Amino acid sequence: MRFPGFTHYLTGVLVPVAALRSDESCGIGEFADLPKLGRWCRQVGLEVIQILPVNDTGGESSPYSALSAFALHPIYLRLTDIPEVAAHADLMQRAAALRARLEPQERFRYNEVLDEKLAVLRAAYERARSAIAGDAATHAFIAANPWVKPYAVFRVRKDHERQRAWKDWSADRDPTPERIEELWSSAELRDELGFYVFLQRRLEEQLQDAAQRLSEQGVFLKGDLPILMNEDSVDIWADREIFIPELRAGAPPDYFSETGQNWGFPIYDWEALARRDYDWWRRRLHQADKFYHAYRIDHVLGFFRIWAVPETHFTGMLGHFYPSSLISTSALNELGFGTDRINWLAYPHIPGEQLRAELGEHAGAAIEACLKQLDNENLYVFRPEIKGERPIAALGLPEQVRERLLAYFRDRALVRVEEGRWAPVWTYRDCSRYAELSQTERERFEYLVEQAAEDNEALWAENGRRLLGFMRETVDMLACAEDLGVVPRSVPRTLADLGMLSLKIPRWTRQWDLEGEPFVPPEEYPLLSVCALSVHDTTTMREWWEREEDPPVVDAFWRVLGFKEPRPARYDAGTATQVTEAMLGTSSSICVLQLQDFLALDADLQPEDPGAERVNIPGTYNEFNWTYRMPVEIDALAGRSTLNEILAELVSARAKRSIEQ
Repeated sequence: MRFPGFTHYLTGVLVPVAALRSDESCGIGEFADLPKLGRWCRQVGLEVIQILPVNDTGGESSPYSALSAFALHPIYLRLTDIPEVAAHADLMQRAAALRARLEPQERFRYNEVLDEKLAVLRAAYERARSAIAGDAATHAFIAANPWVKPYAVFRVRKDHERQRAWKDWSADRDPTPERIEELWSSAELRDELGFYVFLQRRLEEQLQDAAQRLSEQGVFLKGDLPILMNEDSVDIWADREIFIPELRAGAPPDYFSETGQNWGFPIYDWEALARRDYDWWRRRLHQADKFYHAYRIDHVLGFFRIWAVPETHFTGMLGHFYPSSLISTSALNELGFGTDRINWLAYPHIPGEQLRAELGEHAGAAIEACLKQLDNENLYVFRPEIKGERPIAALGLPEQVRERLLAYFRDRALVRVEEGRWAPVWTYRDCSRYAELSQTERERFEYLVEQAAEDNEALWAENGRRLLGFMRETVDMLACAEDLGVVPRSVPRTLADLGMLSLKIPRWTRQWDLEGEPFVPPEEYPLLSVCALSVHDTTTMREWWEREEDPPVVDAFWRVLGFKEPRPARYDAGTATQVTEAMLGTSSSICVLQLQDFLALDADLQPEDPGAERVNIPGTYNEFNWTYRMPVEIDALAGRSTLNEILAELVSARAKRSIEQ
């Protein structure tokens, strides 16, 4: 689906499909609710609806943890719109009773909603499975969507294995294409496989219908493509070649996490994908193109380089960028670092007196469990079989001992990536033995680190241009990049050259290299960018304003929006109106606000606790995350005259600003 060229500044709303609430939804937002939202958008002048990923995630509520890069999530089906349900009065009654019970919930209960809806869908399928199996439309859907075969086989195998991850299955852990085809053709599994085909056919019909109706309303739908795949996904199970399973994606240590992040998702083998002309990614883009005018590329930095962590670790501390220019043993040798000196920097060496002083009575047990004495010196190193953080955590030692051993293990300046090639640890200057180097040695070591960093900039620019280039040429959807984090210098230039929009979050769009780290005025954002006050992983603007950020920082933000009077302490409807008006003056071609930030314009729609509007709190796992629902039904928004009048006036002023081509 083609996104039109920009002639004026666009405004949109960011909302998870799950958050929608209507007079027909059943405990959770559904694809069929999108046109209802589209009608309200047109009423107030909004032209873009941005949603989160909608792929099947099984029992995992996070939309960024998909079981398939292609299959849609059954939880978003409108039960009463499915012919196989509508044909039976008792199933329609079940759906109505389910809606009456689930819909009043303030936040939805993911597993309950999913299980209840699947029960109705299974009942409908069982009554019509013969007709479905013989339906020409079913066969046409399978022919047009070859991914559905391995997906259905994978889901049925998971059902047989009580939803365990494929690595723990009793069989078919490493299938060949022939074995998948054999399972697909099994008469014994035909009905079970058919259920998942039935779901996907109806899901595609409902989402395509919603997208078409939005197009007719003049509203553009923007999707979200997560860069990474859950390890327990059909894509990794069936197409192992295009991934590097021994490496996991994450992030280096930063202000938010001193040990970095390990997201647990295998990284791509881009060389293997290149040999196949990126066929998997091209198919994925064509699948998204069925529904969306534009798409968000999640973690676009990963197409330039990604922080790769060996699977033996659970933090991101000892990762390295992939791809990257590594430091060779010969380069270290040339600058005076012999084998012993390299080992000194690359492998922890723990003085015996330090061990005994810090571990006390547990020192002996720690040594016996994972350490060995180095020759006759009073130094200890980790045994060869201790290759990561996970083996240390599995030793069963007391928590304080385990944490101390982990700190020892991470105490290094180099990590070995492959034979004769090394990467500097992100925090190499904090290594205890690095501090013992002479000034000359430190200068020589940092010369190698800086040289590798310069080489990396060219390498990453080439990598990003090649990978994003094939994506740009594959489909006509407008590509919008999520480029937050530590950004290589090549990223903004590459995105601009390819016509891809970057992302600007005002609270983080600052001149970090200047004293005081001043905010960048919104009217100075690049035209090729999307501006968003808040996103699913942040607090809403109201919570950031009142609770999260230090008052002096919020004061500075208020001033950069052009206000001279003292900043209001409360983010009430009046303040929200002032901030929203100022933000819609941004020079970003698209400004997309979370639905919650728009609802803040109406005092009656502000919950007492601003934290109740949060979608997700990164790094936490609970029943709160990803279960946000809007406080009123979509149709009720049409009657919120104060909200709609204010919003329509603000959006209209932005839409009247033309963009010179």
